[in-house]
Amino acid sequence: MKILFVQKEGGIFGAENYQLKIIPELIRRGYTIHFLRLYTNYQGGKGGRFIDLLNSFGVKTFENNIGRFINPVNLFRINQIIKSEKYDLIHTHLIHADIHLALIKLLLNRKMKVVSTKHGYDNAFTAKHGFNPGKQTRTPYFVISRFAENLMTKSFTITNSLRNFFIQTGLTTAAKMSTIHYGFDFAPPELSWVDERFRIFQKQLVIAGRLVRFKGHRFVIEAMPEIVRQNPDAGLVIVGSGELEAELKALVSELQMDKHVRFTGYSSDVVKWMYNSQVVCVPSISEGFGVVLLEAFNCSKPVVAFDVPACNELMQHNKTGLLVEPFDTAMLSKTICKLLNEPQEADDIGRAANRMLKEYFTLKRMTDQTESFYKSVN
Repeated sequence: MKILFVQKEGGIFGAENYQLKIIPELIRRGYTIHFLRLYTNYQGGKGGRFIDLLNSFGVKTFENNIGRFINPVNLFRINQIIKSEKYDLIHTHLIHADIHLALIKLLLNRKMKVVSTKHGYDNAFTAKHGFNPGKQTRTPYFVISRFAENLMTKSFTITNSLRNFFIQTGLTTAAKMSTIHYGFDFAPPELSWVDERFRIFQKQLVIAGRLVRFKGHRFVIEAMPEIVRQNPDAGLVIVGSGELEAELKALVSELQMDKHVRFTGYSSDVVKWMYNSQVVCVPSISEGFGVVLLEAFNCSKPVVAFDVPACNELMQHNKTGLLVEPFDTAMLSKTICKLLNEPQEADDIGRAANRMLKEYFTLKRMTDQTESFYKSVN
């Protein structure tokens, strides 16, 4: 089977890491995979590390500058690639690819088979409302998403909660949409990961992720005074950068937690920060998937998260992680202190999460299900 993957890319994040895992595996299984990268000059520009990595796998790549607005010339160019290469299937990722290929199918190539993976939804919406379908109105993003989805042959989401959101809001129907959880074969921990440079506090908590509102950093910061009252040697390491950095640092100072909270900025050594900490905190308002949870599982570290999608889908409370009522900082501090003061329980939860990672969240399982999905497309 010959498949064209299509996505707008301006940096390597969740969807891009998914491509870099599944494409080589599909190639090993005999598929011919090409990649069409949509880009803009104001976000990413032409070329870059992502394209270089795809080329190193032997993937034939194309690039198209889509600009700020949909351009009919681009639609004709993309359709020409599709017709000349004679693909069996087009596989889109994220909204820009969805809308471009939907328009091409509607206007230029009605027989084209297009499937889509939904890695998330409108960031502005989920930052405020998570995946609450009752809050969705006819916003421009919603209208565009529904138009594109109506022209897809089939689709799948990366979590059941995201699938339910698409169905309950009327973006799609249950018959057209499946779920395939991510599955990544992470490198196992190495002895070199034990590194004092990544250990600042005796009892160390860590949050890893962009400093944006829906990641919920402020909730753990607000829980810190009580955590420190019970555990004076505890501290929080915040790994990542983003638009809320100044605001979060101001909150730390306001709570007089400067000695107990450290901002590292962006780091390529997230797993080492996790491995040298006692607890991984994921206080997100919502997560499209939450790869950070799998990274923590790989380190056999217990995760404390709010009881929201998709955190409550990826782990079982009191077995492979601990879930807290959303936004309840008192319960959040109590739960974290419990893990800090009961290291055996923390260890048991971390090991159980690691077993689940190895048994279910695997690249083989994800690729097997993706193959079955492809074969189901009529």
